[in-house]
Amino acid sequence: MAEGGLPPELDLHLLECPICLERLQQPKSLPCLHSFCQDCLGTCITKEMSGQMASATSFSCPVCRRITHPVNQTETKDKWAKHFPTNTVINELIQLKERSSEPLYCKPCQTKGNMNNPASFWCKTMDENFCDTCKVHLHDIIHNDCDILNVTGNHSKRQKKETSAPRCYQHGEQMVRYCEDHQILCCNECVIEDHWSCVKVPKVTEYCQKVKAGSQLEDMKAALKKGTESMSSLVKDFDEQLQTMIQKQEIALQSISDLRQKVDIRLDKLQKDITDELITLFKDEKRDMEASSRQCERLMNGMKNTLKSSIKAVDENDNVEMIVLYQRGQAEVESCRTLVTELSKSFTSVSIEHQIVPRHDIISGNAMGKIVVGKQPRCIPESHSDLVNSMSERRVKEIGKFSIKSLSDKQNSYVRGVVYVPSAQIIVSDFYNKKLKLFTDKGQYLDELNVRGNPWDMCLVNNNTVAVALSSPGCVNLIKVKASKLSLTSTIKVLNDKNCYGIAHIDGKLVVGTGGGEVYSLRQDGAAGLVYKYSNTCRSLTHDIKRRDTLVSVNNITQGDVTVSRLSADKRRTDVLNVGVVKGAMGIDVDMEGNIYVCGFDSHNVVQISMDGTHVRELLTSSDGMVKPCAIAVRGNTFVVTNNSTTNESNYIRVFQLC
Repeated sequence: MAEGGLPPELDLHLLECPICLERLQQPKSLPCLHSFCQDCLGTCITKEMSGQMASATSFSCPVCRRITHPVNQTETKDKWAKHFPTNTVINELIQLKERSSEPLYCKPCQTKGNMNNPASFWCKTMDENFCDTCKVHLHDIIHNDCDILNVTGNHSKRQKKETSAPRCYQHGEQMVRYCEDHQILCCNECVIEDHWSCVKVPKVTEYCQKVKAGSQLEDMKAALKKGTESMSSLVKDFDEQLQTMIQKQEIALQSISDLRQKVDIRLDKLQKDITDELITLFKDEKRDMEASSRQCERLMNGMKNTLKSSIKAVDENDNVEMIVLYQRGQAEVESCRTLVTELSKSFTSVSIEHQIVPRHDIISGNAMGKIVVGKQPRCIPESHSDLVNSMSERRVKEIGKFSIKSLSDKQNSYVRGVVYVPSAQIIVSDFYNKKLKLFTDKGQYLDELNVRGNPWDMCLVNNNTVAVALSSPGCVNLIKVKASKLSLTSTIKVLNDKNCYGIAHIDGKLVVGTGGGEVYSLRQDGAAGLVYKYSNTCRSLTHDIKRRDTLVSVNNITQGDVTVSRLSADKRRTDVLNVGVVKGAMGIDVDMEGNIYVCGFDSHNVVQISMDGTHVRELLTSSDGMVKPCAIAVRGNTFVVTNNSTTNESNYIRVFQLC
């Protein structure tokens, strides 16, 4: 940093640092010609840049605020200051003042023993002081081209020295001629070699006299003055524009900062809202679950007490007490049956998930996503089967119907496959429009995905991945279901591009039914192995979780031919149902009890079959509006069915419940 005082003879503005207001130390000049101590400038740059982004490439002059770029932008900001040029003029003035502040003595005289002979001149080149005599007799003999400064009185005046003409870099002689044709200085040798054909090559002195005698010099001075005024005006204008830009930049930076603050506040609120919603939904589900649990626990404790008291009454031959306990026990058993029946209607696995909603800006209410409560229906554990009706004994009730036609459809829908996904959503495969469509289980349209080929049967691979069998060309598509959106993740080709119709996922592998009646085991890397070959097309497949088998619907219509078959893991075939009640079997699925559900395309019905095929009952017939049902999906005690008539009914799917 600068230090020490300034002698009063010199202009304080020249030697003073505008930042620390002290003597300049290691003075560095910016392009705007303002000079600062190196350390002061470095500190100023560092402080100014601390509030800016790391990619900033300029700073403002501390005096004029002119935008200044570093000499070397690859250097770190704390090293920008030292790369600016040193102001040598300021350094010389400081050295001069330091010399003039104390007596100066002639160096040669001191060498001779005269220690106090005052110096009159300072040689900048040699950095030595000389008296008048030593300058003439010693210095000027061999250093007549040195820059000599008179230090006796007026320090701003330099010793006038005779200047000699500059020498030619080519011949080493003094350049004493000026070629008016080429407008350059030259020596006599240059005239002989290069300018002998030029018309006017006067001596330098003659050309100068000519310029002085004419109006050229005055014209040049006037032009310089006018040009200086123009440049000054432009510099002033640029400075004003830069100042305006700086002000606008500061306003913009403040605006960005204000917006960021608003965004943070908005995000904090959205986060709080969705967190509160999550906690509220969790508390609601927890409260309902705990209420059901307490209800069961109270009844359980009551039944335990009744059982214990009944045993005691019998042992003690307390007839009255035994009758009272018998009646109470009957009432509790009936209450148990009623409670289990009621619970079975809404017995579900509950999952509460946070889903990100794409393409929503920060202003919208869904910027932080949404909370989705998924309820997967499930059966009451088998230990309670004697208390509730089995699925095979329940009656069918229609609980919903919704359209699956979208605005982009070019023709009526023709659904060949349907699947439930765990997030309370349904996917259908539209054969004619070559697309997959995603809905909520209440019928709200969410998304659709165009596919290459005609989609048929579908199956779940995991909670958010669905496999789709396609024909023309034959392949399998794996579809990701995330944030209520469908996206294609991969395509698996089947041997010889065979058309694929039925599909199921079993033990990490896909099982595919083809138009030739073949059933293949297909890995996701495309490797396939033949499981079995039927005589007709395998339209739909499903996985029987209880038996770990593959159920196959075979599209036969001839009486006595197989229409529902079972394939075991060791490739053994067991026929479940032959053509009769069901003709032209299409969609197939299975419930948690192992009951099989089949769509009879040509018999216009939906049939429920026991797992061994011994019991068959029609759930829905043509009198219920079933016309060429094609696909079915079962979830808990609910199932959806698609119709594929030539009427507008093909644009709807129907939802039923077994109760």
